[in-house]
Amino acid sequence: MTPLEPSAAATSPQTVWECCLVWADLLIGLHVAAVEQERYGRPFKLSEEEDALYVGADRHLVSLLLAASLNERILSLDLSFSDAVSVPLAAPQEEGVTGTLRRAAFNALELSPDLEDQGGSSRALLRRSALSAHPDDRLLWDRVRTAAQTVADTVARCTRARHDGSRCPGARADGPYWERGSTIGDILIGEQQRRELGRLSAVWDDEG
Repeated sequence: MTPLEPSAAATSPQTVWECCLVWADLLIGLHVAAVEQERYGRPFKLSEEEDALYVGADRHLVSLLLAASLNERILSLDLSFSDAVSVPLAAPQEEGVTGTLRRAAFNALELSPDLEDQGGSSRALLRRSALSAHPDDRLLWDRVRTAAQTVADTVARCTRARHDGSRCPGARADGPYWERGSTIGDILIGEQQRRELGRLSAVWDDEG
């Protein structure tokens, strides 16, 4: 299988952090599409809370925390830029992004780059919220962390192994999603195939 580039974006990211930001945004889009599919058969409408977290004002915060968790896993597993696509979204013993969001989301945020033009202000806002001693002030952090975890869980559950890259030891292709070792590479290949099918479908429609 042809090795995947860290991102297929029109302007290719030049750093691991830039890749994480692109992938996080992709994960949110896939989550919204999965929710829409689950609600197929009746008019689809995100709840007001979902709309704010996945489409509206707070999407950039959810995306940042997902990116931070991807980045934390890449650093922890010592993956190079070219191997970053092997970062696990889910993996045995909570070694994927899903596990990071459950057990160490704030640590992942702390490890993320403090870059003003790449989420720096959002990082500062989330950090203040997480460190606040007042429950009302912590509400934003709790909402964003829960939303990011929901995104990662949903996409991991819907992702099957496609990428030939390395996987966490103990990953089982036939196991539940938290044991399969699904990677960002699996997601990118799935997206490439979906878009190719979309292009072929458009050609067939035009010829019909």
